[in-house]
Amino acid sequence: MKEIAPDSKSKGLQKGVPLVATDTDRLLHELQFEVDQLRLELTALKNFMKAVNPSFAEQFPQLLEKTIHDVDTETH
Repeated sequence: MKEIAPDSKSKGLQKGVPLVATDTDRLLHELQFEVDQLRLELTALKNFMKAVNPSFAEQFPQLLEKTIHDVDTETH
């Protein structure tokens, strides 16, 4: 196997690091956008539920607590 000089390895890594950082930043922005979209959709859904079922605002905290207890987020 041909050995690469340490300087060439270092230069190759230096060139690759910004590309990885750029991809990571892009993915983080995409994930943040998706999270923001979900928040908006959930808020709209909660507002709709409150409008059609006035007791929803009172019932929702209990429903959320039960769901948190019942659903294993590691498997979903």
